[in-house]
Amino acid sequence: MIPKLVYCVEGLDRLGKSTLIQGIQDTLGYFQVIHFAKPQKLKIYEEAAKKPAYQGDGGIEEVPEKFRSAFLYQQASFRNSMLLARSGARIIFDRWHIGEAVYSQIYRGYSGDYVFTQERIIGLDRANIRLILLIENFRISNHFSDDGKSLGPVRNRTEEQDLFIDSYSKSIIHDKRIINVTASNGEFRPKEEILEEALA
Repeated sequence: MIPKLVYCVEGLDRLGKSTLIQGIQDTLGYFQVIHFAKPQKLKIYEEAAKKPAYQGDGGIEEVPEKFRSAFLYQQASFRNSMLLARSGARIIFDRWHIGEAVYSQIYRGYSGDYVFTQERIIGLDRANIRLILLIENFRISNHFSDDGKSLGPVRNRTEEQDLFIDSYSKSIIHDKRIINVTASNGEFRPKEEILEEALA
């Protein structure tokens, strides 16, 4: 096994992303872990968002006014992180741009497909990255409990996962794998098995 310099761990809330990331570090050593959360409200983007049209990395976007600041923040953050991914540093992204392609269209009213344009511009197809998408088997899974901290409601999980799989397919990153975390009894698979599959 030749370790990757960059790992990206994506998927729905409460599927074990943090556990997997800890396992990767326990096995391979130090990585800078970058966690992507909700976009911050920054004055520079709030001011820029007041303009009727603007040009970004992915072209002009039709974005609802209340989300324009978030859109500009997200564009800048993903562009910068993709450049970092090409830098040669050891990085694990806890969520990354794949989640933007999913959540922006459901919860922020704009297409997140600009991230795939950014991938091409920055050349992520030539970077030493492994994209890991964790999924669950909704027919038998019983390991999810809604604690009210997930981005979307439980009823949206199937739609969100379908969008994650679609966005995963659109990514030009070459080294990709989907890992089902649901065991045959509906519980979580052992974390050691998931880690082994992620690193194989």
